[in-house]
Amino acid sequence: MDVRELELETLVDEIKECESRLNDLRKEYRERKTAGLRDAIATRNEADKAIQEELKSLGYRGYSYRYDLPAFNWRDLR
Repeated sequence: MDVRELELETLVDEIKECESRLNDLRKEYRERKTAGLRDAIATRNEADKAIQEELKSLGYRGYSYRYDLPAFNWRDLR
């Protein structure tokens, strides 16, 4: 191998390291970007569970999500 081939291999290795670092940074960015949303969803799920338990204690069977209706009608008592 001559010096030029070694330089090219070194560059290829550096590129792979940079791509790996970039992928790690992208993953961290996505996680930070959606952290608030994930927290809100977890909080909503806890509230939904509390609502469902309260409805059961009041004699209702519960409620379900209705995805086919507009957003203001997304829950439906049974």
